[in-house]
This record gives sequence, C-alpha cells and structure tokens, in this order.
Amino acid sequence: MKDNSIQNGPVVIGGIGGSGTRVIAEILRNLNFYIGNDLNDSVDNLIYTLLFKRRKWFYKNRNNRKIIYRGLNILEKVMTGRRSFSVPEYIFILNAAVSMSRHGHNMERNGSGLWPMKRVAKIFNSVQFNIHTYAGWGWKEPNSHLLIDYMNDFFPNFKYIYATRNGLDMAFSQNQQQLFNWGPLFGVDLPKTDHDIPLASFRYWVKANRLALEKWENLGPKRFFWINYDQLCLDPKTEIRKLFSFLEVDVDEDIFRKCAELPKIASSTGRFKNHDISGFDHEDLMFLKSLNFEIY
Repeated sequence: MKDNSIQNGPVVIGGIGGSGTRVIAEILRNLNFYIGNDLNDSVDNLIYTLLFKRRKWFYKNRNNRKIIYRGLNILEKVMTGRRSFSVPEYIFILNAAVSMSRHGHNMERNGSGLWPMKRVAKIFNSVQFNIHTYAGWGWKEPNSHLLIDYMNDFFPNFKYIYATRNGLDMAFSQNQQQLFNWGPLFGVDLPKTDHDIPLASFRYWVKANRLALEKWENLGPKRFFWINYDQLCLDPKTEIRKLFSFLEVDVDEDIFRKCAELPKIASSTGRFKNHDISGFDHEDLMFLKSLNFEIY
C-alpha cells in the first residue's frame, strides 16, 4: 500500500481554458500541494501537456484504456518522484516527444520543434524531491477534463476540481484552443470564419459542461468538485471554505486569508454584453442560466 503522502492525490484541476484554473492551482500551492516543476505561466503541468494534449494521437487512442493508463502511470511516477520506467513507458515518452515536435498541441502548433525535448529533459533530469514533505500532489491542466473517467478508475484517491465561468464570456475569449482541438469530439463543427467562433465556442462550452455535470453526478461529492469561478470571485471566503472541505484540509487563518485574496474579478467578466447574442440557441442559454450565470 502506498504511503499517505502519495495516497493524498492526485488532485486534478481542469475545465475549459480561461475558467480560473490558475487561481485554484495557486490555492493548492498555498496548501503545500505539489503540482509539478515543469509549469508555464498559467501553471499548466507541461508533462501532462506532452503526454496527452496531442490532437491526432488523442483522437486515435482516446478509447484505448491500456495506452491511456500507461500515460497516467508515467505521469504518476514523475509527480511522485519515482523515475523507474518500463520499456513501453520509455517508448510512450519518445513517441509523445516526436509527435509533439511535429504537430504541436494546438492550432497554432505551439509546442512543436524543440519544446517537447525540454519536457523530456525535465522527466529524466529533474532534481530529486521528497513527496513526503508535501500535503498532497496533483496538477492543473485544463484539458484534463477529457480524461476524468480514466483518472477516476486509475487513481484510488483521485479528486477532480472542475472550474467554469460564464459561457457567454468564454464565447468571446481569445483562448479557443479547446474548441479547435476537441470540438468535433463533442459534435461541434469547427468555425469556418472568425465571425463563427463565438457561436461554436458557446456550443462547445454547453456540451463540455453538460458532460462535466454527468461526471459530477457519477463520481459524487467526495471525488468531484464543481466551482463557479465567477461566484468564487464574488464570495471567495465561502467558496474557498467549500473547496477546503472537499480537499479535507484544515488551515490556519493566515493561509486562509492568503487563499481568499487570490480570486479577482476579471476585466473580461460581462464582456458578452458588448456583443449580439441573438443568434445563440435558446435551450443552450437556458442551460447557462440553470448554472446560475447571467445571460443579460
């Protein structure tokens, strides 16, 4: 049986890009959770990105439990400081690096070239650390919501934090990576022009959040935590107390205060009010409203 420090994880944070996941990851770091040592400015775990955010590979292997589990096992070893890989795991890492180098991880081919080699170097040459010194471990990568079922089955002590923001604000965001990477997985046609992006983005948001709600219902409150980031910014103390309860952690007042100061109302909040949404599907708008988001 694994020791308690390894048992207390992973706690995984995800959602549609731009939903406030970075702030939640910072809260976990304040709680002394280890979330990796290869992170970008958004605190995304780049090892996860290398292993799983590969569009062509994911479409081909998304139903291959054996392959997905192999990637998760690699990630667990990296995150808990155990660097002994099997031959199939070495091959998995090599193939991930080669495919990422060719194609990148989004429509702009970010992550192509030498980017994956830096990730591989982190995997094999990272400074050793002691997972026992942390309260728990996990990672933040928005695209992780695509693998919730696999992670739930693979990790005995898995907890998932799903962050969401008003889908109408998200529809007019510049961050549409998930729409272009995964829209077809959710039955959403990719936009042909920039004018088509907001409507397609909102459809993707609705479908992704409907599926996340199903995961929440299936996994239950011990393993899945739904957080409305807009509400977190409006009432951080109340929402953070709920988050701490989900994580089963007790913190002193100083740590609680520091965590409560992290959420800030974004300047983009309510930006949809400056746009015409008359063409948006009424049923989709009612779904948005049912999640306590404003639509006018």
